[in-house]
Amino acid sequence: EQHQQQQQQQQSQSKWQKAQGMLQQYGPGAFLSYITCSNVFSVTLLASAWLLFTRTTGYTPLQAGQWPQFLVFYGGAYAMAHAARPVKLAVGLACAPAGTAAVDAAAWALRSSKVAALVVLLVVEAAVLLCCLGAVLVYANRLALTVGC
Repeated sequence: EQHQQQQQQQQSQSKWQKAQGMLQQYGPGAFLSYITCSNVFSVTLLASAWLLFTRTTGYTPLQAGQWPQFLVFYGGAYAMAHAARPVKLAVGLACAPAGTAAVDAAAWALRSSKVAALVVLLVVEAAVLLCCLGAVLVYANRLALTVGC
């Protein structure tokens, strides 16, 4: 058990170290681009799986007894998407100039450091993506009511 806790700490430290390394090596714009690409991909995957599950079964995953079935459904999609991590990295780095421009513009507008601007942009991005995901879930609920199983 203690060994497992040490492994988890090392993994979380290594993720943080990877993020720090990327930030130092490529700058905040590349970091923003990669995180944005990854988050958009993840939200799109989850929303698509949710809608497809609802359309196929007539139930939303939140209805009684549907969550375990949805997790199996989503697990397969997630496993396939996990293989696309190098593609997300490549796309993120390719979009780095746009990310750098966004961070620079936000830093100028906020009259703050680039790191502070990056944090603000990531918070705004998270809010927008959560709203998009919420809209999909509301739509899926209505879809389940019209399919009516």
